[in-house]
Amino acid sequence: MTSNPVHGVNALVRGAQLLTRKELRPFIIIPLLINLVLFIALGAMMISQFDDLGRYIGSLLSDTPVDTSNMSWWRAILAKGADWAASMFQWLAWLIAIAVVLLFFMVYGYLFGIITNIIAAPFNGLLAEKVEELLTGHPPPPEALHSMVFRTLGRELRKLMYFIGWGIVIFIIALLTSWTVFIPAILTALWGAWCMAIQYVDYPLDNHQRSFGELKRVLMRKKLTTLGFGGSVMLAKMVPVLNIFVMPAAVAGGTALWVERIWADGDPGKGPNGKGPNGKGTNEKSIPVETPPATAKKKWPKGIEGPDQ
Repeated sequence: MTSNPVHGVNALVRGAQLLTRKELRPFIIIPLLINLVLFIALGAMMISQFDDLGRYIGSLLSDTPVDTSNMSWWRAILAKGADWAASMFQWLAWLIAIAVVLLFFMVYGYLFGIITNIIAAPFNGLLAEKVEELLTGHPPPPEALHSMVFRTLGRELRKLMYFIGWGIVIFIIALLTSWTVFIPAILTALWGAWCMAIQYVDYPLDNHQRSFGELKRVLMRKKLTTLGFGGSVMLAKMVPVLNIFVMPAAVAGGTALWVERIWADGDPGKGPNGKGPNGKGTNEKSIPVETPPATAKKKWPKGIEGPDQ
């Protein structure tokens, strides 16, 4: 059972390729329209914050020389020393500036993703269902539309509570280790990738009504593949305009990742055309086997016993 981040990146690319299939187009239009409206609204809000962000970055990277002409000799020495120390650690200011810009776009990406995922959840469930049917020839178990809508919205809220709860823990750890700069950056990146993977691989599993705890166990079985997929989705969501198209591609890619990489490698739960007894999952796919036609018995002349009599 291989786990490779490249497989995760390839899954997102595969999802984008699947969106070109005409069978999926009716299930992509509404999510794209939702993304477009939110992109315009959040984009306008983000642009309004650019001035403040630019001033803050400029203050970090300011290299204005200290004027010591009106200072006493000892204050001038202290000011020159502080100026020299600041110039020695200018690289740290650049790191902080880069981290601030990345954090700004990550917050934008998360906010954009959270809102669109909640609104578009039922449509994403339908898209994942059609992608699974396209890849395997077997749709998930049938379900009434109103039941699916309420279930998927409830699932989105469950995921949101999970993201917020653990996000607070990650934030506290990052705050306590902020002096290292690198630990918060690594923690945030890993947590963001994990969240994106959970968000989009969940749709096909939820269509088979598998629990949220089961979803996390499934993804942990292929950690590197999971982080590769989630990381590529997270980076794509940080890019304005591109993030309009990321959500349907991520839904299709998450479904393909589960069907072709995770479930095909022995995921023991419910899967495409695979249910065990009493509704439990099975490692073996339920592939229909044709029964060979019965061989007709040969009739022998009266009074003679043949081998099948």
